[in-house]
Amino acid sequence: MILRGVDWRGVLGASALGATVLLLCVALPTDGLPLTYVRLSLIALAGATAFVLDEPAAAVVDAVPVTRRHRTAVRLIATLVPLGTWTVGVLALASRHPGTPVRGLLVEGVGALAVALAGAAVWRLTGNREPGEVVATVLGATLLGVLLFDPPPHAVPVFPVHDGWAASTLLWAGLGAAAGIAVVAASADRSTARPPR
Repeated sequence: MILRGVDWRGVLGASALGATVLLLCVALPTDGLPLTYVRLSLIALAGATAFVLDEPAAAVVDAVPVTRRHRTAVRLIATLVPLGTWTVGVLALASRHPGTPVRGLLVEGVGALAVALAGAAVWRLTGNREPGEVVATVLGATLLGVLLFDPPPHAVPVFPVHDGWAASTLLWAGLGAAAGIAVVAASADRSTARPPR
């Protein structure tokens, strides 16, 4: 199968959960923006992204030669599922709820998904072929805790509601960039390293 090597059940299942929550947010009355519920969908989509690097069929994938470019392309397709769900959901929310901070929410989503992918990539370095469950659980619990308890510092809110969108957008952009660097570093081909002399 051309798209083998990814835990599609985890990716599609968590993405469907996130899409359902976003759909409910869009359907809510327009008297207020349901940002708390929107962030719950983001937690599910971050979990979906954590499953992108899972290889439940690792033995099959290893037995059949697959180029790194092919594996990367399949994982990119898998990553587009939660990312596309978040993007479409935020745009639908903006069409229904005027005043939706679209740019802030899009950057927040990209940052959270990048952190999930980086967590999975780093966890794979330990030799674990299925890091999704651990990363999704830890990241999901962390994001849920931040969402519910709003810990300090409040000068840079992680999940702003009314104020602090500029600082939050910078925070998520920085986290996304750092996570991207971590993914590239963790995904480097170790077989090209020169043996010691």
